[in-house]
Amino acid sequence: MMNLLVILLVFLNLSLLALNLGLVDKLGNVPLTEPGIASLELVHEVPPARYSSGQGVDSSCYTIGPYNSERAAQQVMVRIRNYGLDVQMRSLRTMETLSYLVYIPAQPGEAEVERITRDLARYDVPDYMVIREGPYQNAISLGFFEDLQKAKRHTEYIRYLGYDARYTEQKAAREVFWLDYDEPFGSNTPVLEWSRAVDSASRLQLIPRACR
Repeated sequence: MMNLLVILLVFLNLSLLALNLGLVDKLGNVPLTEPGIASLELVHEVPPARYSSGQGVDSSCYTIGPYNSERAAQQVMVRIRNYGLDVQMRSLRTMETLSYLVYIPAQPGEAEVERITRDLARYDVPDYMVIREGPYQNAISLGFFEDLQKAKRHTEYIRYLGYDARYTEQKAAREVFWLDYDEPFGSNTPVLEWSRAVDSASRLQLIPRACR
């Protein structure tokens, strides 16, 4: 009796398998969408849409900088792009004032140089030094100042002592970086705050510009 039940179960399973295979052959490829509706396609990389003033809506356009380092400018540029705004970086080579030299011009002879330095010591003038080479050879340096007003005051004091003191800028070439970006009118994107967080040493300016 048990053997008969086993044979019957096997026969039923084989019958169901044959029935299912027959249905698959009859149905063929079942469409995944209704007729007239395009199938979805998988896209691996879609470039993010960025806002630009060229889209024909009211816009505000700005230039921000100068950044002292390209790395800082790139970090801010990436953040602006991730925010969905169009941005470009450009570099500018400029002359930077490093300091101001206060000095007494070159003297005709060593005796005159020694006389002036003795007077400066007597008046307790600090940081004076005879320049022995370069474009200011035989001039007397009275110090370098980062602040122009301090350089002017020290120059006037040395003149008060009776000497022809002068000051001059000490400059060096350097490359700075600016960012140009567009935003919808009234958005007030906090780009200046982002920039100061990344590059607190730069004296940044946010300047409105004409939209392209």
